[in-house]
Amino acid sequence: MRTHFIFLAFGAAMLAGTSAQAQEDPEAGVDTPAVIDQMFQCREVEDPEARLACFDREVGRVYEAQASRELVIADREQVEQAKRGLFGLRLPKIGLFSGDDDKERVNEITATLASAQKRSNGMYIFELEDGARWLQTESISGFQRYKAGDTIVIKQAALGSFKAKVNGKRAMRVRRLN
Repeated sequence: MRTHFIFLAFGAAMLAGTSAQAQEDPEAGVDTPAVIDQMFQCREVEDPEARLACFDREVGRVYEAQASRELVIADREQVEQAKRGLFGLRLPKIGLFSGDDDKERVNEITATLASAQKRSNGMYIFELEDGARWLQTESISGFQRYKAGDTIVIKQAALGSFKAKVNGKRAMRVRRLN
């Protein structure tokens, strides 16, 4: 059984933290988009024909909202992929990933290097296959050479910092560029 998450694209209003178009669902602990909340209210209609008419009308509104991209529906796998893609970026808390507690938070990623460019100061810029770019911020002793195809593991470290190991070699501090 796949768990589905539903997001309402509020644009600037969502980033500002307003929830004028969403209702708090006390059972789920998440903001429910108004278009979904209206569909849920159809459950309360007692007359079977009226309830069916309500569901037909509100499902049509949900379909229109999804088709116009006002509403985005994603399953758990898509949410996880998005979390991994955003790993390391400093983003405002917008409640997009409801239930983002410690057990669901991405604290580590394993990826393949698309490239590793050594800068004039001896530090590297690592580009991952998904396009994410990470900058080495601390020098490490010994000769290090990295190349496309190497495996990189990036873990969240103390105080919002990150450490990376390439091919299991010595860990170094890195920070996300994009």
